[in-house]
Amino acid sequence: MKKILVNLLALGLVGGAVVACSSGSSSSTPASGPAAPSASPVTPPAGFTIPAGSASGAAFNLSANQIALPGASGYTTLAIPASLSAAIAATPGTTSAVKVAASGSNIVVSLPSGANTLTYVLTPVAQSSQSQSLQAVATTAESYTYESTVATTNLIAVESSTTAGVYPHGLAFGTNESIVVVSPNPTSAPRFSLALTGCSGVVSADNASTISATVTQNVGYISFGTQTGKVCVLSGSTGTWTNLSSQAPAGKYTAGNVNNLSFPSTLNTGNTLIGYWNVGTGTTNIYRVTGYYNNGTPTGNGFLNTTSGAAQTTTNGTTQVTFTNVPSTSAISSSYVDAAGNVWVGTTNGSVYVLRTGATAWTNTALTGATGAVTVQTNGGTSGATATSLIGGASQSFAVN
Repeated sequence: MKKILVNLLALGLVGGAVVACSSGSSSSTPASGPAAPSASPVTPPAGFTIPAGSASGAAFNLSANQIALPGASGYTTLAIPASLSAAIAATPGTTSAVKVAASGSNIVVSLPSGANTLTYVLTPVAQSSQSQSLQAVATTAESYTYESTVATTNLIAVESSTTAGVYPHGLAFGTNESIVVVSPNPTSAPRFSLALTGCSGVVSADNASTISATVTQNVGYISFGTQTGKVCVLSGSTGTWTNLSSQAPAGKYTAGNVNNLSFPSTLNTGNTLIGYWNVGTGTTNIYRVTGYYNNGTPTGNGFLNTTSGAAQTTTNGTTQVTFTNVPSTSAISSSYVDAAGNVWVGTTNGSVYVLRTGATAWTNTALTGATGAVTVQTNGGTSGATATSLIGGASQSFAVN
């Protein structure tokens, strides 16, 4: 099954059943500068249930073998395998234990299965305009099984490396010691593993904390961050690791637990490298790293802390940049970079911030009724995000733009 690793979920591209939305935010727009985000609540179709405590806002109709995901224009309905519906129905606590996330153009659904974790990777199938209407979007699916205690990072779907043998097709995640790629069920293939210490400067005690993948110039790259602030990138063409964090000039990067990592494929075009790292525990700083690719090797030569209000110098060492209205680093609960390069942040107190492409001023809005943590994620389009929070104990999603 072919998967394309781009940094957006292909819901907005394939169409499907959607439910309209209405206004639901309180925005603050500065006298001049970028526009504050707007937020509109979205509601799943009738017959769908959102699991209690869901951070993704995903809803299920197991009797119809369907999942509905919040997006830019409402909820999109997708078909899921009957085997996945049966596994969810048999999960202790019903659907509350099911985790749903995006990985490039794929949807990753994970749930406990005894001592193991069962994960399905769903890939939406493009539809003709004549068949979009109210039909559920068809998907192809692969399933994976692995020990529940082994993964220390998020899960991503990867295609085989550009050069044979660097890494295979499968489900990838980080452990305390390595990057692992699991083959789809049923399989007799041994689990593929890449030691973290293959990256210069990484020691066995660093431990992987997050993982990401991107494709640029038809070359795939897998990257990981560690609990100690190191960020390494593996080239799928050369098979070599590059420690990007070690390239930061003195005073430009404060190491800490890397809890989110993104190199959006839509921004990494030609020889251009753009990455975002969330670093810290308790307080989170979001670094923007710029650079270039040279014969499959990434190089970072620009490091800016987008959540610092202090003046910073750019790559040339002379131009000053000052970010304003920055979100409190102690209140950042999630972040997402859309395909247009806008940086979205969900806070612990019901708000959404955005740093729009080319801007240095953050703008923000409060989600109506939300007072707790906000999860921001892909909305299926090229710009904007979906924000989800618990309101009155129930999961509520918003389309934010």
